[in-house]
Amino acid sequence: MPRLTADQWAQIRAEREAGATFRELAERFGVSDAAIVKKSKAEGWGDGTDVAEVIRRKVSEKVSGVVSSANPKKRAQAIDAAAERAAAVVERHQQDWEEHRARFGAVPEHFEDGKLAKISAEMLRIRHDGERRAWGLDEPAAKPDIIVSWEP
Repeated sequence: MPRLTADQWAQIRAEREAGATFRELAERFGVSDAAIVKKSKAEGWGDGTDVAEVIRRKVSEKVSGVVSSANPKKRAQAIDAAAERAAAVVERHQQDWEEHRARFGAVPEHFEDGKLAKISAEMLRIRHDGERRAWGLDEPAAKPDIIVSWEP
């Protein structure tokens, strides 16, 4: 049996997650269906029933520029570029708050100035919260579920 490339495995995964059967894929790519099943289980591939999760993963890969590539240098460059773009968002947010502080100071003396400072700060917070969600900056790292079973 031929040894498949990373791109071929990526194609098999994409087709499996779109609903192709192990047997169909094995016949087309010239490998055993057991090899595909094993890799599928090891990497947690979907089976085509939950395409929403597959779409979310693909969108995340496209937005971040990270590709499922066997080339570590290319992957590292994509990760670095995504980190640079996200860092620019954080730096812009910091600059926004510095400008807010420069304009309104610590605590405005006049009531109307205080209202304007409050409204401005709330608008910044809402905008920044939305941007941070859109960039995935505040998502906690996924923690694996650990299940321990014990039979006496």
